[in-house]
Amino acid sequence: MNINNKQSFSKVPRRKLVDEVLEQLQHKIFSGQYQVGDQLPTEPQLMDELGVGRSTLREAVKILVHANILEVKQGKGTRIKSLNFTQDSFEVRLQHADMDHIYEAREMLDLQVAILAANRRTQEDLLKMKGHLDKRKKELEKGNYAEYIDADIKFHLSIAEASKNMVLLDLYQSFVPILRHTLSQLILKTVDYKDNSIIHEKLFTAILNQDIEKAKEYAIQNLELK
Repeated sequence: MNINNKQSFSKVPRRKLVDEVLEQLQHKIFSGQYQVGDQLPTEPQLMDELGVGRSTLREAVKILVHANILEVKQGKGTRIKSLNFTQDSFEVRLQHADMDHIYEAREMLDLQVAILAANRRTQEDLLKMKGHLDKRKKELEKGNYAEYIDADIKFHLSIAEASKNMVLLDLYQSFVPILRHTLSQLILKTVDYKDNSIIHEKLFTAILNQDIEKAKEYAIQNLELK
């Protein structure tokens, strides 16, 4: 079944675009009219029907992809992957969580993965961290903010990976969408954005030297500066 011929979406006002696009997509997908495997309209068609830009649409689709509801395949479009969905899934709740609560949870998570990474990191882990750290700095200097944010997130994920605790790594990965959103908003709202690369470098050095106390210190400082 293809949903190209189904009832059109209504135009979305500029206010809270991503949330409203997500709500409309969910309403259509879970309306009972469609089955697993159904193809969504093309990206240009959805942009036109919803009255939003490509980045807004992709952000909403990305959330549904992370929730395993949609699947995107290059050259084949976007299809419905699953209709088994609960509105209170962890990923969805994170999108609407109080920012102070997110920072509190991140502080606990960042602190723990930094401690474990300082104790358990391997040479391979260190090489990954350094690579992401170098790319982070290079992309910022070029003004490539999207690539900078991506490298920043990969740096922190590499620390979580170095913890050798797959549960903590999975938890950290679930924070990626909100981290990307938060960093993007920070850059947009700050006239003269100042990066905290020095703290990141000190955090890396602490993990390199297996200095647990310093790793804890800089993990906390990193959050305080955001």
